[in-house]
Amino acid sequence: MKTWTKVALALAAWEGAWWLRRDHRRVKLYGEARALATRLGLPLVVVGAPDRGSTASPGAGDLVIDIGPSSVPNFLQADITKRLPLPDNSVVVYVSCVLEYVSDYAAAVQELKRISGGRLFVVGVEPWTLAAYLYPGRKRLVDEVRPLLGLVGLARTVWKSR
Repeated sequence: MKTWTKVALALAAWEGAWWLRRDHRRVKLYGEARALATRLGLPLVVVGAPDRGSTASPGAGDLVIDIGPSSVPNFLQADITKRLPLPDNSVVVYVSCVLEYVSDYAAAVQELKRISGGRLFVVGVEPWTLAAYLYPGRKRLVDEVRPLLGLVGLARTVWKSR
């Protein structure tokens, strides 16, 4: 087997392993977000339509918000960098692989914190994968977003106790 073939296979295995890990994180954090929303009696908002590319998530929650169109029935097409038609501190938010693609992520994080009261569940593309660097439209790595969220590590659950 040629060296370049071995490298390509090793790279594919690496990317596949990280995809599986991220998918596991998505499912786990979605479950935690759903459980918290249920316990608090609040709607679960999923940012990033679960039927669209990189934002695909394990569920649609009670409301899905995305800037692009979606076939999800409980869908709001909106820009998360602008004021959303939701009251302050009224929801739990689950975000999967979205903040890396938003132009003004500081405004997006501020708006998501406003509607969720800080109850944010965030999963991103890990910076040590090719997908993080090569995915079309990516504006930053999730590591650049973590400080605004107060996140450390791959993905953490952040919420204010009530």
